[in-house]
Amino acid sequence: MIIDGLEINDWSRAVAEEVRSGGVDIVHATVGVWEDLAGAMTRIGAFRHLCRHNPDVVRVVTSVEEMHGAVADNVLGAVLGFQNSTMLGDDPEMAQIFADVGVRVVQLTYNIANHLGASCWEPTDGGLTRAGHRMVAALNDAGVLIDLSHVGNSTSVDAVHASAQPTAVTHGNPRWFCDSPRNKPDDVLEAVARRGGVIGCTLYPLFMGGAEVSRRDYCSMITRLADQIGVEHVAIGTDAVLGWQHDALGWMRSGRWDRPTSPDAVPEMPEWPSWFRGPKDFDSLSEGLDNAGFSPAERDSILGGNWLRLFSKVFR
Repeated sequence: MIIDGLEINDWSRAVAEEVRSGGVDIVHATVGVWEDLAGAMTRIGAFRHLCRHNPDVVRVVTSVEEMHGAVADNVLGAVLGFQNSTMLGDDPEMAQIFADVGVRVVQLTYNIANHLGASCWEPTDGGLTRAGHRMVAALNDAGVLIDLSHVGNSTSVDAVHASAQPTAVTHGNPRWFCDSPRNKPDDVLEAVARRGGVIGCTLYPLFMGGAEVSRRDYCSMITRLADQIGVEHVAIGTDAVLGWQHDALGWMRSGRWDRPTSPDAVPEMPEWPSWFRGPKDFDSLSEGLDNAGFSPAERDSILGGNWLRLFSKVFR
């Protein structure tokens, strides 16, 4: 089973078919970033509408059993997730309500701080707030995986220790591989792994060093990370951005709080490496892991088995 730890696509039948063409069986699909409660429910409704009208291509899955069912039916299984917690407001009961409609992954913060803690881009990080501790407990109770990908480092470590369940970085790389605040230092990587969590190594160009990074270098990074925290804690989260118009990146990064001031300031989607243009190239990534010296069992655990084990632990 091949599992992509995160994609933030503008979903359509064609996009789902492209993802499936790479052999991807299960994908964590972002359905909320900057939205409030109403906006998030609208996004969830739109994804469910897509599934209802394309049942031969994609369906929402909320358990490991449902994932196996999607694989048996040759349908892409989608685990719905938020890359922010603002849509939950200050009410921990919203964790279970969103879980009931299919949301099984929630990232505590996105690119700016919120009432739960700091983002990775903040100049200071005061750690997980009191509200954050309460929300972590509620997400645990609801069987929702806590995602730390864009979360500040102190807030991340606090969340790892506050959580009764393993956590994840669904899409991020080690800071020692690419020096970006969006990537994780050793203390975060090792804390997540020690508590049974998973690091989903991303192929988003800006967080792996650009389109010129070779497949060999990327897979060597995975080898070193596996040596550091254990191969059972390493997976893939591509952060694919299929289907969007060229000017969508500004909204994804900043929402409404930091809009471009001129057309020239609108960021464009970065170029991806030639050996991995998107989920359709998972066979290339698999070959790279083979060439890096991983055994077939280790390769398969990185490409999906480690996510499956984590999901089976957290999703209830």
